[in-house]
Amino acid sequence: MNKMVGKTLKELRSENGYTQEQVSIYLGITQSNLSKIENGERNFNMTLLDKLCLLYNCSPEYLLGETDSHEKSSIAFRSDKKVDLNVVAKMNEITGYLKLLRKLDGDK
Repeated sequence: MNKMVGKTLKELRSENGYTQEQVSIYLGITQSNLSKIENGERNFNMTLLDKLCLLYNCSPEYLLGETDSHEKSSIAFRSDKKVDLNVVAKMNEITGYLKLLRKLDGDK
C-alpha cells in the first residue's frame, strides 16, 4: 500500500509542477523523507495527510487509494518556482468550503 500511496503523491506533485524541495518545505520535513514517502519506504502521519490533501485538493481516501475520484484544483497560479504552497493549500481549503456552502444552499 505504501508504494501505491507514494506513486499517487509523486504523480500529484508532478501534475502540479512542484519540486520535492517545495513540497518538503511546505510539509516541514526533509526532502529525503519526502523522497522515501514517495518511494513507499516510509509512512506519514495524519498531520501530513491533512496537509497533502489541502495542497492537492483531494480527499484522504483518494491519497490512500480507496477511491479514484479526484477533482483537480481549478485555481491557477503563476508558474514560477516561488509559488507559496501554503497559499495554494489555503486557497484549496477556501474553495472547498465555498463548494460545500453552495451545495448546502442548493439543498434548501
